[in-house]
Amino acid sequence: YEQASRHLGHEKYFMRAVETFESLLEIAPNDSYALNYLGYMYADKGTQLEEAVELLSRAISLDPDNSAFLDSLGWAYFRLGELEQAEHYLHRALELMGEDEPEAQAVIFDHAGDISNALGKDGEARTHWQKVLELVPDNEEVRLKLTP
Repeated sequence: YEQASRHLGHEKYFMRAVETFESLLEIAPNDSYALNYLGYMYADKGTQLEEAVELLSRAISLDPDNSAFLDSLGWAYFRLGELEQAEHYLHRALELMGEDEPEAQAVIFDHAGDISNALGKDGEARTHWQKVLELVPDNEEVRLKLTP
């Protein structure tokens, strides 16, 4: 996972990371973390969104209370424009979110804020984004979302 996930932030290595996870899934088709990583990569990039939903749904069927997986599926639905579905999964992720690393929590709150904002729930969106800044004070992207 670590080797492939290092490539996630580098556009030119995106396909290499995809190939790595696809190879892993050929060997271990029920590896929930590989399913989640690949599905989230597609969702975050906004490509192969239907496949992302399928991969992420499989990951959740294997680990239904994993807040990161629920966040990933919610994000995929958001990218598809299915906002009610997205909101459902993000609310569930927030309910189940443990004391993960602040950065992991911040991603979930940021996604929840984006979805709330898209649904016209401005106050709720601001609350989620403010929570991001409590967790990761130097997140300038979220700070800009809070700027009127």
